[in-house]
Amino acid sequence: MGTPNNSGASDKAGTCPNFKMPNIDMNAIMDSYKKNLEVLGLINKMSIEVCNGITKLQSAFVKQMMTDMESIWEKAGKPSDMVTRFNEVARDTVEKAIGNSKQISEMIVSTNKELSAAITKRVKDSVEEAKNIVNKK
Repeated sequence: MGTPNNSGASDKAGTCPNFKMPNIDMNAIMDSYKKNLEVLGLINKMSIEVCNGITKLQSAFVKQMMTDMESIWEKAGKPSDMVTRFNEVARDTVEKAIGNSKQISEMIVSTNKELSAAITKRVKDSVEEAKNIVNKK
């Protein structure tokens, strides 16, 4: 004979006759997390590649600008020639900077589109996977 239970609960510890635990597919959960991590890895890889590309473009731009400025001093003749040459180099530098900015913007926009598509697809897939994780038979 067991000890009386004053709470009115069943003598079977930890049981509840009206509650049933859903079947949860732990392998599916782990698979889903793995796919999420793969997308995060892709995001990180693409972000690093874009940053490296931007850095290379900017570095090349600065090197070219310094070379152009150096050429002013090397070819310096009369002060009026130097001013004319400086204006030409400044104009070219501004035009190159605009082109460089456009190229960087295009890289960023393109990467954002790719990343957005990958994230959107992963979110949609995750929703479908979540539906199938519980009560999968």
